[in-house]
Amino acid sequence: SNICSYRLGVEASSTTILKKAIMKLNTLLWIKRVGKVYSAGRSVDVYKGVGYPEDIAKLYSIHNIEGDMWLAHTRQPTNSPGHYPYWSHPFATFDIAIVHNGDLSSFGANVEFLSSRGWGGFVGTDSEVVAMLFDQLLSEGYDVEDAVKILANPSRKHHILDPSTDYIYRNARLDGPFTAIIGYSSGDDLYMIVIADRSKFRPVILAEDQEWIYAASEENEVRELSPNARVWTLKPGYYFIASYKKGIISYGRPEEELESFSPPPIFTPEGFDIDARYIDYKGLDSEIARVASTKNIVRIANVMGHRYIGISLPRRGVKNVRIELYGVVGNCLANLNEANYFYVYGNVGDDCGDTMHGGKVVITGDARDVLAQTLQGGKIFVGGNAGNRVGIQMREYREKRPYLVIGGRVDDYLGEYMAGGVIIILNKNNRSEPVGSYVGSGMVGGRIYIRGKVYPARIGPQPPRVEMLRFLKAMVIEGYIKSRDLEDLADQSYIDLIDKLPEEVMRYARKLYEERIGMPRYEYRELYEEEIKELLPVIEEYSRDLGRDYTELLNDKYTVITARKIAGSR
Repeated sequence: SNICSYRLGVEASSTTILKKAIMKLNTLLWIKRVGKVYSAGRSVDVYKGVGYPEDIAKLYSIHNIEGDMWLAHTRQPTNSPGHYPYWSHPFATFDIAIVHNGDLSSFGANVEFLSSRGWGGFVGTDSEVVAMLFDQLLSEGYDVEDAVKILANPSRKHHILDPSTDYIYRNARLDGPFTAIIGYSSGDDLYMIVIADRSKFRPVILAEDQEWIYAASEENEVRELSPNARVWTLKPGYYFIASYKKGIISYGRPEEELESFSPPPIFTPEGFDIDARYIDYKGLDSEIARVASTKNIVRIANVMGHRYIGISLPRRGVKNVRIELYGVVGNCLANLNEANYFYVYGNVGDDCGDTMHGGKVVITGDARDVLAQTLQGGKIFVGGNAGNRVGIQMREYREKRPYLVIGGRVDDYLGEYMAGGVIIILNKNNRSEPVGSYVGSGMVGGRIYIRGKVYPARIGPQPPRVEMLRFLKAMVIEGYIKSRDLEDLADQSYIDLIDKLPEEVMRYARKLYEERIGMPRYEYRELYEEEIKELLPVIEEYSRDLGRDYTELLNDKYTVITARKIAGSR
């Protein structure tokens, strides 16, 4: 083998001198790719290898090692050959280690920033720059939370960073789809930090119990260690910080939303047909089909992250069967479902009900991101919350109209590019905003009903207020708008403003802001009689499935979002 691993002890008069020495050494070693110092510090050890996780654990006798924080990742980073250990996670600098899921489009700018600060010896993956950037920001005097704010690259519309910091550190910000978990020892405390891109294109679950704090890509990874932990998700545009001494500093979403997440699921009901603990995800559909050959109700216990449940049932000839799942269901449940009925007594992972044509999915707990993508038939009922990009590209065809009902709240991009069907957000807890931002972006059909009043700025991909004000002032200068009307117009959101503008100004505005992604329209009102007539049977069915009567909620006011009909369009 041409790979050697060494463990060295070094003495230095200060950590600053030692860090600079390691940076210089890595730059020199990497000129001819002869070596790499991939772990250094007073409080961090990194164990890398090529092989299965069990192989690496045995190689380093991981079971005999104790630590206050553990990070683990089981794949090679993006754009790496992957055949040497130094390309594997975690990546580390002095007393900092990270694991990362995603693809940083900012990688070139990040390397340029780091090079200007004296960093070198890059192995060429986008993951390693996260650790280096965080280290550099701390060394320039930022505290943990301020360094996280720069790194996470929040939307400018929230004004989290002052303009000078935003400009000076523009190349230190991360961009692209990513989630990263950072472990940092400051010398007197230990931190766990979780960040994601502002649109949260990569999943992350957060949790805590009486002893530990957790972060993972999927809920089952937490439940394997702590079945009764309190679980929630990172909100797009937020960050999570926990300290060994101080506890949780930032929960990753407003605290009033935390109580709306569902409690731990039931794993083992009284009486069941299949125990999923002893079956991998590839074999579970086969077992379901076997039992379904003699029964039309199949009950499965101890589901723990099993993926793709139900996808192969149509080709196995299974239809019109009720499939009851207890536990934590993994990604891609009931994709392409046509005629089966899935009842989940617990929570569901990402991408549930993708391209479903019929049948039904009932979830007593929460659903994660990308629920009901391209749903085009049947019904999906969720008792709790749902995540990001729910109901995107839903559609209907002739008599096939899909219905998606969420009992709690959802995050960003609800109904993005929606073309048909009906989404109902009941917001049964009514303690926080029922939806995130960008509701109905690019919507061309269908309807979204959200119980309660939604702040207009949350609807569609609206331009920043500053940008809109500049546009209006330009229209005043050009003589399209009278100066006395500017003050009244400037106080309104784009979605409220657009239909009040003179025709020529409206045309310019739509050319600027709606050419690529359409802006929906909204009303805040009580439901019309014909709407109640259509929706009442759906909510009655939802109530029967969830075991509680929600029909009275149809008497409340709703924010109703539909596609905007542009003049001259067909």
